[in-house]
Amino acid sequence: MRSRKILNIVVVLLSVFFVVSFILSQVIVDDIFKNLFWVATPLLFCSVLLDLNAWSKLGLDVDKTKSSTIKRGFNDSTTLLVVFYGTLLILIVLFDSFNNEIMKNNFVIIGTFIMTLEFELFTYLSIWNAKKETRQLLKGSK
Repeated sequence: MRSRKILNIVVVLLSVFFVVSFILSQVIVDDIFKNLFWVATPLLFCSVLLDLNAWSKLGLDVDKTKSSTIKRGFNDSTTLLVVFYGTLLILIVLFDSFNNEIMKNNFVIIGTFIMTLEFELFTYLSIWNAKKETRQLLKGSK
């Protein structure tokens, strides 16, 4: 439980760092701040993945039949989110290896910022939804 609280604090701090680095990369036109944004992006991605992993280990196994559908839906949605967002980051890095100006382009940075926010919001939405369904299952079993 203690590591879960620490992970939540790390995710919040990295989210703030991500937003600040995005704002600095758009306001101050310098490669250092654009590189800072690209450092913050995978750090936030990894911290959200660790948080997802820690949360999924808490368990949704309240009932053997109904909780398996909740857990399967949760795992499917989060897996799709992670695969699509990871593919997006890999494609950006791949295209940047051919043309070294891709990661310095403001439109790519803005698009990545929006996609990262969507990834984070949909991830926590799926966690919230799984918690809500588990809570309803517990109320129904009493």
